[in-house]
Amino acid sequence: MADGVAGNEGWSKLGAEPGLCGRCRHAKVNETRKGTAYLRCTRAAWDERLPRYPRLPVRECVGFEPG
Repeated sequence: MADGVAGNEGWSKLGAEPGLCGRCRHAKVNETRKGTAYLRCTRAAWDERLPRYPRLPVRECVGFEPG
């Protein structure tokens, strides 16, 4: 899953159901100094079809790869 925040803690701080991103190897949860969490798609760095910060929940994604 995500590698930006340890364990499931970051996922619970998102404030929204991640949808497919919750099971995707390209999803990374980051947390700001103030404690706000956000999801970033690492595949978006080389795949122009994907948003870097997808709107949640993601129901369909051409870049989805189970992780």
